[in-house]
Amino acid sequence: MRQKRVLPWREAPTLYRVWISEIMLQQTQVATVIPYFERFIKRFPDVETLARAEEDDVLLHWAGLGYYSRARNLYRAAKQIFSEGGFPKCREGWLSLPGIGPYTAGAILSIALDQPEPILDGNVERVLSRVRRVGREEGDVEFKSRLWKLSLIFVEKGFSHSIRPSVLNQALMELGATVCTPGNPKCSVCPLAGICQARVCGEVESFPPRKPAKKWVQVHEELHCVLAEVVGVGSIMLRRRRKGEWREGLWDLLESAPVSKAVNLGIVETRHVVTNHKIFRKTQVWKLEDSQGWGVAEPDSELRWFSLGSDELPMGSALRKTLEKVREMF
Repeated sequence: MRQKRVLPWREAPTLYRVWISEIMLQQTQVATVIPYFERFIKRFPDVETLARAEEDDVLLHWAGLGYYSRARNLYRAAKQIFSEGGFPKCREGWLSLPGIGPYTAGAILSIALDQPEPILDGNVERVLSRVRRVGREEGDVEFKSRLWKLSLIFVEKGFSHSIRPSVLNQALMELGATVCTPGNPKCSVCPLAGICQARVCGEVESFPPRKPAKKWVQVHEELHCVLAEVVGVGSIMLRRRRKGEWREGLWDLLESAPVSKAVNLGIVETRHVVTNHKIFRKTQVWKLEDSQGWGVAEPDSELRWFSLGSDELPMGSALRKTLEKVREMF
């Protein structure tokens, strides 16, 4: 671990900090997570503060990181942990919490508590697949199962030789991130080069085998941005997305055009990607001549005026992109 990267959650690897970092790192790159982690920890330094916070505040400090179900699960888990008097100390306890799967449970237990638990993120998967030339011949489920078994063998063998699980598991992750990379792996400096079967066979870049090409789902959204002068300030009307909706709990644009007199200022178009979705947004921009009565019809929604220049509300990247373009119109 002499060549390890300096990361903020490694400075004090408490259960709380490791847990927060592992949830943020799900499907998100390290470089992206770092500033969000630092801001989140500053606002919610411990599980009690997080559990007692308002969900809107949690979403606000998560806004822009994406995959908002992670933030809602984190918040629910914090309440459960606090109500039960402390963090779980075993795999079953962690798996009982919202948003915790086998990898996250193993990472938390091994890194924060030095328990000999296996982990399998993309970096470890690549290292183990190459070391043992594990392919996908029998399907992805069997591929993953074999790698989980290898990960367990590594950590238990290391533990039996007094190598701490926190050191070994993080070393495997670092190895995959900095040496055993997808392209141009640095085999000449790899400490596992002597036992790497893929290297012996000259097939390093063939492992792990490529996954099937991602199937993209195109989503087209047609929305309405309603502006007005409210108490002398340029304001925008937003609605909170309801339970069960995509982006639940976040503020977003309206799905209905104004029903009172309004001037159409034009159309804003944006595009962005979430998981396997390519989202195309077409937004009609309106300005109400009179904000009295709000002039919109959105059934079963929570509506509010916000300052057009404010970022102090939980919103997704899609809305942020739209608002940037709307501001450019003035």
